[in-house]
Amino acid sequence: MEPPSWSARFSRLRQLFWFFSLLTIAYMIWVRNYLAPLSPDEIVQFEIAKTIPKAQAIIDNWKLTGKYDASIKSTYLAYVFMVLYTLATALGCRFISAITKNEILAKGGRGFAWLIVLATACDLIENVAVSHTLHGPISQANVTIAYNLARIKFSIVIVCLLFILACFLYWLIGRLAGERE
Repeated sequence: MEPPSWSARFSRLRQLFWFFSLLTIAYMIWVRNYLAPLSPDEIVQFEIAKTIPKAQAIIDNWKLTGKYDASIKSTYLAYVFMVLYTLATALGCRFISAITKNEILAKGGRGFAWLIVLATACDLIENVAVSHTLHGPISQANVTIAYNLARIKFSIVIVCLLFILACFLYWLIGRLAGERE
């Protein structure tokens, strides 16, 4: 049996990219509503608390405002989100770089697709540290791990999204300039 042709692989890549991108967006919307009134911004602020007093103040505030239980749920829901955003971003790096038909960008897309896996590994460890912090007692080690890994994760995700944007702009400019597909 012959391996699938490039056009068949490309078509499958496109389908998977759109499927996981839409699924990720839908999941984000659902989680935002499910965890309300706890907002994603508040979760991020907790991830990057950096110090025990700041983490404790956030937890105390959540307990006073009835958001603490939602914060616990958010740590469990984060695991599903990790899978979804990793697949959507990795497929985005591969698909959007492939449509440029630029060999350098396509190779870069394969590299960035693996780089997002590193971000997810950071996110996984960070989420464990956040969970330990929420369940107490709060330790500086967990707060520091969460802070540092959150910064690394966000940096990698931003770089990957910027790569996708750059590839898309490269493709779009080529299309507008009249290059054939």
